Amino acid sequence: MFTTYLAYELVRFFTVGRESTAIANADHIIQAERSLHFFVEPWVQAKVSHVHFLVLLMNWFYANMHIPVTVGFLAWVYLRRNEVWTVFRNAFLLINAIAATVFALLPVAPPRLVPTSGIVDTLFVFSRINYESGGLASITNPYAAMPSLHFGYALFVAVGLVLLTRSFWVRVLAVAYASFVVITVIVTGNHFILDILAGGFVIAIAYLFTLSGATVAMPETVAVRHDEELRG
Repeated sequence: MFTTYLAYELVRFFTVGRESTAIANADHIIQAERSLHFFVEPWVQAKVSHVHFLVLLMNWFYANMHIPVTVGFLAWVYLRRNEVWTVFRNAFLLINAIAATVFALLPVAPPRLVPTSGIVDTLFVFSRINYESGGLASITNPYAAMPSLHFGYALFVAVGLVLLTRSFWVRVLAVAYASFVVITVIVTGNHFILDILAGGFVIAIAYLFTLSGATVAMPETVAVRHDEELRG
């Protein structure tokens, strides 16, 4: 995690002064989504914004759950599934390496910072959370919207839990968590749908690369071993 944070900070340093490029790239995404007939982010935000408590919930969820859930999952794998820790650690590092490269080469502003998007910053408007000033501004990169690591990390966790657990309800909660993240990043104005799809693509690449070969049989092997430990 520390190495990942350092890489993120380095990328943030290189994106300083490229605000106009990031906004122009975001405009290109809007045009692409319009041409593909799925630029629905303003409509989704407007519909949900009518339910005040739901917007507040999503604001809190976006600001507070992203890192703790990801770190918690990684800690759980290390402590309870240590035999596959290397696989998931490598997947996580690869995810961040790919994302950091894209952030550096292709800065993209989130919808909430694009004047032509028709999308507002719900975190600031409803919850007075401002990522553009104060302490939050010093640790975040507002022009790292593509790919969406908010969704990427959520999908990483969800896939990991589905692979490593047999509990039906844990799997349902994992999928529900990733799904709720999709709605949250759209409603809060932090990601376009194409950002989300790109985040999913990065996770797919990372998992396909790290789970290739002999590790393909890992989920069943781990589940059986865990069951044997419980019976023992």
